[in-house]
Amino acid sequence: MTRTSTPSDGSEQPPSASSPRGEASRYRYATVCQAAAALRADEVDSVTLVSACEAAVNADNERLNAVVVSDFSAAYTVAATRDRERCAGQSRGPLHGIPFTIKESFDVSGWPTTLGDSAHRDNRATTHSDVVQRLVDAGAVLLGKTNVPIYLRDWQSYNAIYGTTRNPRDPLRTPGGSSGGSAAAVCAGMAYFDVGSDIGSSIRNPAHFCGIFSHKSTHGIVSLKGHGVGGGMAHPDINVAGPLARSARDLELVLQAIAGPSGEAAQAVRLVLPTCAQTDLRSFRFGVLPNHPLAEVDGSVEQCVTKLGEALERCGATVVWDARPALDAAQLLRTYVLLLRASTSHYLDDEAFAAALAASQTVAADDARYAGLQYVGTALRHRDWLKLQKLRDTYSAAWRRLFSEIDVLLCPVAATAAFPLDEAGAPWQRTLAVNGRPQPMTTQLFWAAHSGLCGLPSTVVPAGTTANGLPIGVQIVAPLYHDLRSLRVAALLEEAGYAFTPPPL
Repeated sequence: MTRTSTPSDGSEQPPSASSPRGEASRYRYATVCQAAAALRADEVDSVTLVSACEAAVNADNERLNAVVVSDFSAAYTVAATRDRERCAGQSRGPLHGIPFTIKESFDVSGWPTTLGDSAHRDNRATTHSDVVQRLVDAGAVLLGKTNVPIYLRDWQSYNAIYGTTRNPRDPLRTPGGSSGGSAAAVCAGMAYFDVGSDIGSSIRNPAHFCGIFSHKSTHGIVSLKGHGVGGGMAHPDINVAGPLARSARDLELVLQAIAGPSGEAAQAVRLVLPTCAQTDLRSFRFGVLPNHPLAEVDGSVEQCVTKLGEALERCGATVVWDARPALDAAQLLRTYVLLLRASTSHYLDDEAFAAALAASQTVAADDARYAGLQYVGTALRHRDWLKLQKLRDTYSAAWRRLFSEIDVLLCPVAATAAFPLDEAGAPWQRTLAVNGRPQPMTTQLFWAAHSGLCGLPSTVVPAGTTANGLPIGVQIVAPLYHDLRSLRVAALLEEAGYAFTPPPL
């Protein structure tokens, strides 16, 4: 494992993080809200919260490899400063003094941003990404960076620089990707929250695999400036940022800290998300889609989503079964793959781009397989890209019509629970066992694309387990900009018992 270790210039001596019997161990699996309340009540200080995270890292990170860059010396210094500010009545908000980690793809000044590519091993950021800067300004304490797959293009998290990240629920299985290190760190108590990015379920599937909460924000409300090698763009197509945490209410606190216009727009534009008036699950109209013929899910996943819908019916909520937008799902998936690969084509160097152009010429016009469409998307002409925008508008209209009949849609996050580690070949060359039959791994993109292509917000909640105890999450999809609605549903489900449980470390 590679670590940074920049000496702190502070004189504070951190408490011992080596003993699980210490005061810090009480807070290993605390939520952000619980830790913040303890800080306000002077029951704990930020330095002790950092110690709790460091103890978890020391205990389990060698085995899980979730946190791949860290500087606890600097974190203790910042935490001590936050403690002094708090004691002086100078709190910066609800995240003041709360330790966090960040996905490796977000720039942190002085730290490497590699996206797992050895060619960028020595690439060090000179400024914070917008997300990191906002969290630091909100008083949160940065501990380190979490692992990713190379160029963020896998449902696993491994690369030649930092190695393989393992699932805290079962180290023989993946924690997901591309925000797999993020989910593993939060699940294992190494951070109170993390922020990842999601263009193909990269926030959602790791939460589902690890049994934690996550939120894919509405497209465009969180700046991605400073994400990726070269600094990235504030609002790239489809891709978004969002938090991962051990509680639904924590997600909302982090989202409120990182959302809003950036750059020059911040001088003129204010983001005010629509509030959610409902305070009881019985007052919501739930659409439930447990499966889809285009992307079959395993029986355990389908059963979990179905049981949740049935439980909501029993408690008095309105449930609309097999709810889905009136659109051509196969056409949507094809459009998504083309736009996905067009959006990420800037990651390719000239040689790789030339190879993709050549490969695109060999793909038949009626080929719907991901293996070929990825090259067609990479080579997409701007005129063709504009035509696809018209299709996306029709999909968005179909979603709006659906949300006139329901408040949120409950559906699977992925086809299966966390699968065994498999690093052979490329992701599109692998298969998953779904109901005893092999399914191309890329079929899972449907559950990312269905709502993600239109930029809709989606919150993931632990909803059950497989027969052998692996977590299964449910995806709560809400209308555009109604992030607080899916987050409210998640919080109410958590209160009803759909909650995080610590892993068997």
